[in-house]
Amino acid sequence: MSDKDILSRVTDADEKMMYARALDKMTAAQRKNIPAYTAFFDPFKLKRFCELIGYADVRIVTYGGFDAAERRMIGFFPEYCEAELSDFPIKPVEIKYSRFSRTLTHRDFLGSVLGLGLTREKVGDIVVEDGFAVVYAESAVAEHIAANLEYVGHTKVNTKLLESYCPPEKEAAEKTMTVASLRLDAVLGGCFNLSRTKTAELIKGEKAYINWLGESSPSKQVTEGDILTLRGCGRAVIKRINGKTKKDRVLITVEIYK
Repeated sequence: MSDKDILSRVTDADEKMMYARALDKMTAAQRKNIPAYTAFFDPFKLKRFCELIGYADVRIVTYGGFDAAERRMIGFFPEYCEAELSDFPIKPVEIKYSRFSRTLTHRDFLGSVLGLGLTREKVGDIVVEDGFAVVYAESAVAEHIAANLEYVGHTKVNTKLLESYCPPEKEAAEKTMTVASLRLDAVLGGCFNLSRTKTAELIKGEKAYINWLGESSPSKQVTEGDILTLRGCGRAVIKRINGKTKKDRVLITVEIYK
């Protein structure tokens, strides 16, 4: 399939532009026989792009700075070339702040980093820990962040480039529960112990995602294998749909990450 055919299947202008740049990188890797790397893709766009290109005469590897990263670059490698993760142009930046300051959130860090004049595709995952965060970014961008970021909101911060950083793995809690139906609001409410009304408000407020794609309809149906995210609450994976109870409720097993 030609690049033109691939791009004709994409309707969103920003998404089409991102895919076009990625296809240019892939072509460069093929023609020049050198590795080439894209900007950071979110999980939904990454999955969709890989589905669209199908088979390519080039080795494709994705990486975001650590194994479990969600936002990832795509590396295109000639067949003869060994794909080394350390070659990806990604650097982590540590951002520390005083423990006596207010607790900073992912949104605080992201807003301040993008406030340096950066676009979202230049920045990968932001891992928020107690008293600090680690931002994964394109190497040149990481240097820019380390040199110029002095405040996150009104909080003074100290930054430095790291050679690497591997976040601690998040532990999942498995939960088996019954829900009235497989509507998004019913399942998310059960996962995070929220009322149906509150969950619907959050979904309509564009805080919910199914397989990393934003969803604003509380009545959207979900199914086994779906990855559900509710910003500010966490993430849940529907592991099994176990059938119905005698009271006609749906019995499901989920893994919950907070």
